[in-house]
Amino acid sequence: MGKSFKARNGELEMKSLHYFTKILANCLLLISFGCAAMPNIQNQSLTTSKGCLDKPELSLDSQNVKLVVLGEQMLTESGIVSQSKSIGYAFEAKANQKLTYKMDKNVCIWIFTPDNQLLNTGVLPTTGKYIIQVSAPQGSTTVDLSMGLDVAQTSPPSTPNSSAVTSAPSPENIPNSAPPANTTATRISRSNFPKASCGDPLPTNPNDYPVDFYPVYLPDSEANLQIAQRFCQDALSKRRKDSRTRAVQVAAFTSKQRAIEFRDFLNSETSGASIAPSTRIQNKP
Repeated sequence: MGKSFKARNGELEMKSLHYFTKILANCLLLISFGCAAMPNIQNQSLTTSKGCLDKPELSLDSQNVKLVVLGEQMLTESGIVSQSKSIGYAFEAKANQKLTYKMDKNVCIWIFTPDNQLLNTGVLPTTGKYIIQVSAPQGSTTVDLSMGLDVAQTSPPSTPNSSAVTSAPSPENIPNSAPPANTTATRISRSNFPKASCGDPLPTNPNDYPVDFYPVYLPDSEANLQIAQRFCQDALSKRRKDSRTRAVQVAAFTSKQRAIEFRDFLNSETSGASIAPSTRIQNKP
């Protein structure tokens, strides 16, 4: 009788221990799932409440990076960005050039220097390839980003977010087919055309006269006229004042440097572009 009671008592203890172990395992399982879910909720709350992060959370896919050529005229690019997708623009620049950019919407933007540091000023510190990364603080939106180098302006340029960067786009993931930055032709972007007129207008202030204009010509031919009008719609065939020969006048600039840059740009598209001696206009027409 005593042995039977002890056996039954031992059996009850084993069942109780098994039941207690099962309950404990279920509790640990619930605690484990509860703890795993918390960081996602907290991270999402922090991201949306603070807007743009100090550093990009997403890696920049090389397929979403576009190579652009920036100059003194603002270049506008459009793209779709979201919390889960960034787009990028890579451009060549020289040390001490000034970067200007404008955005039409509230988006997050980071600019990386050639040595993968986050830029926190509008003045570019070194010569090389820079990368602009753009994303949205929440949702998805289409953004128009205007960019330029050494752009003449009356208002201070936008500056990127200032913070340290722990991860940046790898240089090997960025397209390496950029045109050389040491030629003047690279300062004018093909995407800025066509234009109704490419040259400088006559000054409106009488005190700005006399003014010198530097005409840019192509050799006279129907093919060159069509090429010129693809870029500058007011290009025309006329007689040059210096040589009295016919040529296609594409544009005229008050700055000889801009005329040189435009001539070099035309020669990258065709051949034979040249600058005529300046023509002086004494008084406002």
